[in-house]
Parts: sequence; structure tokens; C-alpha cells
Amino acid sequence: MKKKEVRAITCIICPVGCKARVTIENGKILKIEDVECSRGEEYVGRELEAPVRDFFTTVRIKGASTPVLPVRSTQPIPKDKILNCVLELVNVVVDAPVEAGDVIFKKPLGLGVDIVATRDMNRVKEK
Repeated sequence: MKKKEVRAITCIICPVGCKARVTIENGKILKIEDVECSRGEEYVGRELEAPVRDFFTTVRIKGASTPVLPVRSTQPIPKDKILNCVLELVNVVVDAPVEAGDVIFKKPLGLGVDIVATRDMNRVKEK
């Protein structure tokens, strides 16, 4: 027995915010309607099949003017891996100085992306 459903997804690729209607049968996308561009159609398909997100967080840093260093993944990661990635980074502590782009953690969860610093942090003298 085939089960057909229609889902609504708002595209976030551009400011238009198309309200896509997606027809799915047995877990397979049959039709994507009401998107104005091919980029939107690609986004909607990817969002249903394998959603990914840009990943930003902070890790602790010693010897800098602030106690945390902003970091990000070099590529989007699977949406269902975000919490596990955060948990993998919770005990990471780096030493200043750090430059933007420095690899802070290589391939968390074996995802094939690195976690890099997003800003420079100089070492400060201890008081």
C-alpha cells in the first residue's frame, strides 16, 4: 500500500521565503511545488532528505581577555548531530594566542569537518 502525503516547508535560501508544497510517497519526494527558483527546490529536497546546519558555538580559552573563543564548523553538519557535536566540544580548552581559522578540533564525531576559531585572541598578561 502506497502512502502519499503533502508537507509544507518554508524555504530560507533567500528573502522571498517561498512556501513549498512537497508531495511524498513512501518516503520519496515525488513533487516540489510553489518555489520560485532551482536553489529553493534544491534546499527543500535536501531539508527533507538530509538536513544540515551551519554550526557555531564557543570553547573555553585560557590566557585571553575573555574566557570563551567563538568557533564554527568548516562545513554544515547534519542537523541530528548538533547536540553530540556540542557535547564533544564541552571539555575543550585552548591556550591563547589563537588566530581566526586555526583548527581547534579535528573532525568531531568523524564528520569530516573541522572546528575552527572565528576570531583572533591574543594572550594577555596575568595580573
